[in-house]
Amino acid sequence: MPSWIDALKSRLRSAAQPNGPEIYRDLRSLALGVDPASIDAPDGESWSGAAVAAMELNIDGAIATIVTIADGSTSMYLSSGGGVIGAGEHAAVRAVAQRFRTVAAELRGLFERSATFPTPEAGEVRFHLRMLEGGFTAAAPESSLRSGRHALAALYAAGQDVITEVRLATPD
Repeated sequence: MPSWIDALKSRLRSAAQPNGPEIYRDLRSLALGVDPASIDAPDGESWSGAAVAAMELNIDGAIATIVTIADGSTSMYLSSGGGVIGAGEHAAVRAVAQRFRTVAAELRGLFERSATFPTPEAGEVRFHLRMLEGGFTAAAPESSLRSGRHALAALYAAGQDVITEVRLATPD
């Protein structure tokens, strides 16, 4: 059985000229559909926390999806097209991604069990988890997360740290 990263590479190679929304949907589905049992930790590292943790932001109707996976993979997909794949190769990104997955697992009690992973509505941030025991999702108003008044504010802050490190590691 091919690993999820092999499936990602295959999808990217087979995409002739995919449009932004099509490739976004495919990459998002592939990352959020990873079987946690198929994830291998990098050599010499154990993983704790969620196998997959994602944060999604609705920015003027466009969705930004940040995905962190226990094998060290970290990516950011944009529904308008573009993004960053492979940011987890940078140590600083891997460190904040691990923290994000750990915080996500610690707050799992605030999530609902889910087999689907809906995108956020306007003004909302949505979080998704894949753990050995299944999938989970949670949503909160971005304004409450930013102000620190929501129980998921620490997870939002950890997700913002991931975005910052991805941007620093992959300048334009």
